Amino acid sequence: MSESRIYTKLGDDGSTGLLFGGRVAKDDPLVDTVGAVDEAVAALGIARAGTADDALAAAILQIQRDLFVVAADLAANPRARDRLVPGVSLVTPQQTARIEHDIDELVRVRPLRPVFVVPGANPVSAALDLARTVVRRAERRLVAVRTGRTADTHAQVLAYLNRVSDLLYVLARHAAGDHEEPVSHD
Repeated sequence: MSESRIYTKLGDDGSTGLLFGGRVAKDDPLVDTVGAVDEAVAALGIARAGTADDALAAAILQIQRDLFVVAADLAANPRARDRLVPGVSLVTPQQTARIEHDIDELVRVRPLRPVFVVPGANPVSAALDLARTVVRRAERRLVAVRTGRTADTHAQVLAYLNRVSDLLYVLARHAAGDHEEPVSHD
C-alpha cells in the first residue's frame, strides 16, 4: 500500500506552485489575493453549515464553487492561460451575469432597506457579512496587483469579485430577516 502525504516540502523555501507549473514566492501579491479568496470560501462554509434554508445553502455552495474557479484563474501560470477551462479554471462573463441575475431576483423578492445595518442579526448573516468583507479585500488586492501587471488579464475575475460581494450583502440581509439593527446614534 502506497502512503499518501499532504506535505511535499516544496514550499519550505517560501515558494508555492502555480497551476500548470512554475513557482512564485508565497508573499507574491497575487498569492495573497488567492489566500483572501480561500479565506472567503471558508467563511462561506461557516454560513452554509449554519443555515437550515436549503435554497440559501445551495446559493452559498455555488459561490464557494465559483470562488475555486477564481482561485484557479488567479493561480495559473501566466504563460499557460490558454490551458484554462471556462467555468472550471477560468472565470467567465456568464458567471458574473448569473450573480447579477441572482441579486436582481433577491432584491425583487425582498427590497433592501435604505439604511446601513450593523452585522450580526444571527450567525448565518454574520458569516455572510464576514465573507463579503473578505471578498472585498481580495478585490482590493487584485486591483493592487493589476497596477503592476497586465491590467486586463484578470478583468473578469475583478468583475466577478465585485458582483459576488454585492450578492453576499444581499444574502446576508435575507438571512437576517427583520432582525437587523440599523446604524443609529439615537
